[in-house]
Amino acid sequence: MRPNTPDIRSPFGPRLFCALAALALCAGVRAAEPPTIVNQGEATLLATIGQVEFVFVRHFIGATLEESVTACQTFLKAAPQAIRGSELQPVELRTSPPLITSLADHQTRAVVTVRFGMAAFNAAKTGPTQFAALCDKLAGVAQTMKATLSAPVFYPAEEDAVEMAAVARATENAYPPAEAVAQAVKSSIIAIESVEVVDLEWQQQPDKQFGEVPQLGCLARVRVTYVLGAQ
Repeated sequence: MRPNTPDIRSPFGPRLFCALAALALCAGVRAAEPPTIVNQGEATLLATIGQVEFVFVRHFIGATLEESVTACQTFLKAAPQAIRGSELQPVELRTSPPLITSLADHQTRAVVTVRFGMAAFNAAKTGPTQFAALCDKLAGVAQTMKATLSAPVFYPAEEDAVEMAAVARATENAYPPAEAVAQAVKSSIIAIESVEVVDLEWQQQPDKQFGEVPQLGCLARVRVTYVLGAQ
């Protein structure tokens, strides 16, 4: 092996080799500018659930489209009372206007969305069973209204703060491979030129969880450009 040639069998493997090749190319094209390294990093942070959303859906078919829309409107008018009459206290309840899903079949769709705060359900000892009881009660309401009920969709309690922390952690994780490349070419990282957020995704059921109550996962992927200088 030639002196100063990186071993692609190193822990960073082909990724390090490709980064070195890109670095050499950039140095040739941009000889007058400081050389740079571009690397990606990712991180997943767990977050407390703040709210949960359920959706009731019911379809209507009539002899005419007008009849179908009328039946849909009647359902949408009665649904809020049916939900709150079951001793449910959502923090938000929304009804959509009748949605026409088929002109030929005179079919319409009614959608009712409810949200609940998760503070009471985040308690370690009683939270899971109380949340299961909520789901059972909603399922009973759906059966009474002859509607289908969606699976719960969770929303974070502190969305902005968790997203910022996830991006920061992903940026930190991008540094070690970039530093290895810099050392391989007898240079050092002297500055961060830019950080681009490639992806920011909320995961309903993250793979790695701990604790006694469910949590959300915030996955951040970033692309970081580092400026190199002499060692």
